[in-house]
Amino acid sequence: MKKDITQLHNITPEILEGSIRTIVDNAFKKYYQQKEAPKQIEWLTRKEAAAFLGVSLVTIHDWSYKRQILKPYKISNRIRFKKSDIEEVLLNSRR
Repeated sequence: MKKDITQLHNITPEILEGSIRTIVDNAFKKYYQQKEAPKQIEWLTRKEAAAFLGVSLVTIHDWSYKRQILKPYKISNRIRFKKSDIEEVLLNSRR
């Protein structure tokens, strides 16, 4: 097995440690920023959901309450649908 040897010249252990620490800190910050970034929920009205799916409002109502294909969310006194839920239904229906 071949071993590669890297030699560092004109660098103190403190400078090397600081450089490594900076690189690792930046990697952790980048990781946690990506992980903690909240995903914005995109809400669709009944009309928008019907247009997105290419169906009528009656079909949206039927799929929401009778067949329970779509999950409606009541926000104040309005009905909304998560776009991600609708996309998931589309993906699952094609399988």
